[in-house]
Amino acid sequence: MVNDKTALVIGNGPSLANIPNSFLAKYPTFGSNRIYLKFVPDYYAFCDKLWLHHYIEDIKKLDCKLKFIHDNYADQIPDAIPLHDFPKRREFSYEPYEWICDGSTVTFVLLQWAYFLGFERVGLIGVDHHYPGYSGKAWDLQTGKESGHFAPDYYGDDVTYMKPALHSSVRSYGLARDAYEAAGWEVVNITPGSQLDVFKKEDWHGWDK
Repeated sequence: MVNDKTALVIGNGPSLANIPNSFLAKYPTFGSNRIYLKFVPDYYAFCDKLWLHHYIEDIKKLDCKLKFIHDNYADQIPDAIPLHDFPKRREFSYEPYEWICDGSTVTFVLLQWAYFLGFERVGLIGVDHHYPGYSGKAWDLQTGKESGHFAPDYYGDDVTYMKPALHSSVRSYGLARDAYEAAGWEVVNITPGSQLDVFKKEDWHGWDK
């Protein structure tokens, strides 16, 4: 049931294009990167320093309750909370103000913050967990537009980014699942057609019944 302990963590996969904003607006929301091309979440994160600098001005304009920004750039965004990432600390952070693990996916960062802020039931939506049109291996650099996100202009022509490391993010999602379950809480994947099998799946239609 929907209550003040229920939230959505929104990914940026292609399926998100077909999810009505009216559904997203029913809940407290966590989103990241260029989610604002479709929907402005309550809680926003950007932790990829490789391409964050392209969109500083966009991020400044977002009207969110909280913004969590990589500590290399947080001082450029008013009221941003710095994300102190420790790559060698591959754990679920229970104190994200102090340190965070990016877990090879910003969705993991959002799950850590949702937990810290007390959301006991989280729905993942827009987390397709596959990236059509990408070439090369995990962590290879790629520049320009692609088809792995909800908007064709998600990346600009001059933006360089890494190919996602899905195997690494699966491990991170497992850490999030275990943390929530240990607290008696749950994360449910309500993304249509998602290839992520770490969490139990439900249909987003009627998820709030």
